[in-house]
Amino acid sequence: VVDPFDRGRVAAVVAGEDMAVATSGTAERGAHIVDPVLRRSPSELASELASVTLIGEDLTHVDAMATAAFAMGRRCQTWLEAQPGLGALVVFADGETWSKEGHDGPSLQVL
Repeated sequence: VVDPFDRGRVAAVVAGEDMAVATSGTAERGAHIVDPVLRRSPSELASELASVTLIGEDLTHVDAMATAAFAMGRRCQTWLEAQPGLGALVVFADGETWSKEGHDGPSLQVL
């Protein structure tokens, strides 16, 4: 998983087989995700989160969930804790991280 603040660095390593990994954030396309519920702009969300990386079984599902989680801003942590079987790494805009392992899935090593 690429460090959203320095694309030349690795933020975490995911090890496993038969899994899907998706990241939503600002590193590649800049601030572009909108919070449709609270109507917060991409720049407001980028002031809270740098990236959300999710690990699961189905790429389409994991990609959609990563974008949804990013759109939630800091609220995503509570939501992700309630998602069974989903591994996660959230990098906040201040550089802090939060992670959780998925059930019986790949390992996530935050560097």
